[in-house]
Amino acid sequence: MTHVTPTWMSFAPRYDALATEPLEEQDIPAWLQRWSDLEKDVMEVQAQLTWAKDANPSDTDAEHAFLRFIQEVQPESMRAEQRLRDRLLAFTHWQPTGPHVQMLRRLRCEAALFREENLPLINELTILANEFNKITGAQRATVNGEEMTLPEAQRLLLDPNRTVREAAWRGIATANLQAAPQLDALFLKLLHLRRKVAHNAGLENYRDFTWQAMNRFDYTPQGIQELHQAVEAHVVPLQLQLHDERRRNLGVDVLRPWDTAVDPQGRPPLRPFQSTDEYITGAERIFHALDPELGAQFSAMREGGFLDLEPRSGKVPGYGYCNYLPRTGSPYIYWSAVGTDGDVRVLMHEAGHAFHFLASGTPDDLVWNQLASMEFAEVGSQAMELLTLPLLERPTGYYDAEDAARAKKGKIETVLRQFTGQALGDAFQQWLYADAPENVTTAEIDAKWLECSERFSPGVNWEGLEDVRAKGWQFVHIFAYPLYLIEYSLAWIGALQIWQNARQDPGLALKQYKQALSLGNTRPLPELFETAGARFALDAPTVGQLMTFLQEQLTAST
Repeated sequence: MTHVTPTWMSFAPRYDALATEPLEEQDIPAWLQRWSDLEKDVMEVQAQLTWAKDANPSDTDAEHAFLRFIQEVQPESMRAEQRLRDRLLAFTHWQPTGPHVQMLRRLRCEAALFREENLPLINELTILANEFNKITGAQRATVNGEEMTLPEAQRLLLDPNRTVREAAWRGIATANLQAAPQLDALFLKLLHLRRKVAHNAGLENYRDFTWQAMNRFDYTPQGIQELHQAVEAHVVPLQLQLHDERRRNLGVDVLRPWDTAVDPQGRPPLRPFQSTDEYITGAERIFHALDPELGAQFSAMREGGFLDLEPRSGKVPGYGYCNYLPRTGSPYIYWSAVGTDGDVRVLMHEAGHAFHFLASGTPDDLVWNQLASMEFAEVGSQAMELLTLPLLERPTGYYDAEDAARAKKGKIETVLRQFTGQALGDAFQQWLYADAPENVTTAEIDAKWLECSERFSPGVNWEGLEDVRAKGWQFVHIFAYPLYLIEYSLAWIGALQIWQNARQDPGLALKQYKQALSLGNTRPLPELFETAGARFALDAPTVGQLMTFLQEQLTAST
């Protein structure tokens, strides 16, 4: 298969025209529209190349086409974008109104961070992060003499037979430990480059750089540390209760790592579908039942070939996303479904992202005003997981009444694990990027991960497995999306409030949810939460109240 990558000269004349043509203040709206159209074209190409390389990681032509774009087009487009930002910001008396206020705020922040010397570093970071996908995509676990992909082995962690689960867990652990030296070396390169990027931008550390680069205007690192404390005070105790309940139901003295996902009643794992077609058809029924407009949008994605959900050899294990083709005007979803309840939740989640893209703009809207900040983008996806819970039961969904109740309880337990796991990951990364020694070693990194794990994820016995636990930080977000984890917890705070509203008035909650999605990136984060019927708050009372609500829902689903 031949992959044609547009060269920089495919875009350069249009950037040059925008940078040099006469421009007066009254011309800015039309000029911005042309710039936005150009950015959409560049983003479209990158999204298509990303999809092609991820769809078949063994396709070297697809990988080379992606890397050529990253090496040849991306640095030049970033340089050209800065030229245009500087030109726009030179109009100091231009005061945008409405949706453009937030856009200009973000452009100012991006302009302040830009450094020419960082372009090759950012390019190298992208290439190195792709190495993580190659390493982990090639991993295989050997379980009782049979070689299998990691998702296939992970499915065995749901087996009621504890011996089977342990064998699968140890097979996965062995595969991870075999890859660990490569990943250690890769991460130290990434860490060195990220620190250099921050220093070039005149910032003390990479955490502060990322805070600005991700436009985190509405909360501080210290505010997130307060959220860590709230999770420790209100989420960890609830999770410990569930661990103890699980231990008693399983009839074991202590919980081991292979005991945390299996049904504690000894029932077979949920098996919602047997084929990818059945998987998609079930989701289609659910979305049509929830809302005809959303159902029609999902059907259009299916008919247009924008769902890449078939498991294939080489696809990165546990790696799913929704990406956007801004010129085509459609999102697409990437995942490898193997027939678990987790697959159902992933599709609900990623479809929420897709609906957000479709709600937040028309083809004529400026690209900067579509979607939303990452924190609220995850509200769109995570709230969709919760809003669809009542529809998991047949005839709309995949399950009978008993299994639908199991799926609901499993979702709530997953939310708790994500709160604690995301606090763990963020506390670890705040140390890594703001406080770790300049010459930090992987042994020190491992030790910090263990320390954070004890703080946020107690209740499971890891005796004799400390080497495996110490490498728990080697997952995709740490390598490819630094400091991007806590957004999910902020989003759960919003999504859980939307779910609370839906328990009282489903129609109003869905209406508010869709209205908030339609605002895209045109409002501050607190206002997006408010429009969705929620309050943006990171304090202990808010987290505590939400945990009380979840405890009530757990009792109701038992």
